[in-house]
Order: sequence, then C-alpha cells, then structure tokens
Amino acid sequence: ARIPPSKEMVTSLHSYRAQKQKLEDHNETSSERYHRVCYLLENAEAEVGADWDGVTVLEDNNDKQTVVMPDYIARAVGTGDIKSVLRWINANQAEDR
Repeated sequence: ARIPPSKEMVTSLHSYRAQKQKLEDHNETSSERYHRVCYLLENAEAEVGADWDGVTVLEDNNDKQTVVMPDYIARAVGTGDIKSVLRWINANQAEDR
C-alpha cells in the first residue's frame, strides 16, 4: 500500500488542474505557460500516484496556523520583485514565515 499524498500535494494537483482548464477555456493550448502547467500537472499526478482514491490525505500534526501569503506577494514572486517579498518576510518577526 502506498502512503497517501499530503495536503500540499493535493492542493498543488488541484491548482494545476484548474490552471490547465482555464488555459484550455481561453484556447491558450499552444502557449509556453500551458505546456509548463501540463508538465507540472504530470509531475504532480505521478507524485500522488494513479492508485490514489481522491479522498485520503496525510494529516499534519502541526498545531500552528499557517501563514497565508498575500496575492501581491505571490505576484511579486512571479515578477521577480524581491524587495517586496523580503519586506513582507521581515515585516512581522512575531509570525513564523
């Protein structure tokens, strides 16, 4: 029996599937982005495994609340705006980022 995927792996899998569908809906199947998403989706599906039941995931035993990355930081990472990312990381030393 194979170990079930983590929540993070399942989140990535669903995210890649949604991105691929969105690109297909916009008829962007020949774009470099589409091919990159397909590659990432293929890898995520291989990591999760074909025999995954679609429901069972590993539970994390971390009692700490996760830090949510703001959208503007995600965009800053994508565009290479390192200064904004570093300011956000260093903004509140009390939180574990």
